[in-house]
Amino acid sequence: MRNFSLNIVTLFLFSLLVSNGFATSIKDPNIDYNKANELYAETKYNEAIEIYEQLIKDNMLSTDIFFNLGNAYYKVNDIPSAILNYEKALKLQPDNEDVIFNLKLANGKTIDKIEAAPDLFITSTWNTLVTSKTADSWAYYTISLFFIALILFVSYLISYQILIKKSGFYGGLFFLILGLFCWLMAAQNTAYHERSAEAIIFTETVTIKSEPNTASEKLFTLHEGTKIKVLETTTDWAKIKLPNGNEGWLRTSDIRTI
Repeated sequence: MRNFSLNIVTLFLFSLLVSNGFATSIKDPNIDYNKANELYAETKYNEAIEIYEQLIKDNMLSTDIFFNLGNAYYKVNDIPSAILNYEKALKLQPDNEDVIFNLKLANGKTIDKIEAAPDLFITSTWNTLVTSKTADSWAYYTISLFFIALILFVSYLISYQILIKKSGFYGGLFFLILGLFCWLMAAQNTAYHERSAEAIIFTETVTIKSEPNTASEKLFTLHEGTKIKVLETTTDWAKIKLPNGNEGWLRTSDIRTI
């Protein structure tokens, strides 16, 4: 009996040690995030960048991390990396005013000032509406509106009062249509980003070619920090398009996708 009790105690202590070791082996990402913010506040930008980059490699993808990383790169005058991370932050939260403002500051330091070709008003307005929220946000609205519509339809079915039945039916119909609209926005947002692969140029100066080979005609020159749309890629080359409609080829090693 005494040996049995001793074994139980031994097993308990061993389990405790193992659990403590397991717990300490899992790092809390919030601790690293706070540490990076502290380093940033102490103007130790390069050290903060290392931690923010590691958090992203560990799949900690958030608007705040991309935003803070962009700010840290901006402070060390790495403008292409700052723009890249501001753009990634906007992919997650398109209406974040702080990111939009800082991205504008960073773009102000780039050499290339490209005027966008005018879109049709309807096309521009539609794209602005579709990208005003992320696909996840539109999906969240869809589920919420469908749930409200369901409750109203149930009230229509179980109520005997005419006023409640009418409110339930027409209210449910309204929220159902609104939910379908948000579902359409979510689908359009996903399709928009799938056909709009974008990248930032990281080479200081790059010559755009007419074909994907070094012997082809030189079309124009771009500089680091410029945002481009990627139309297609081969092993070493990418066909790009600028907001003004100009197209050409550059090496994939010159860019990083957003």
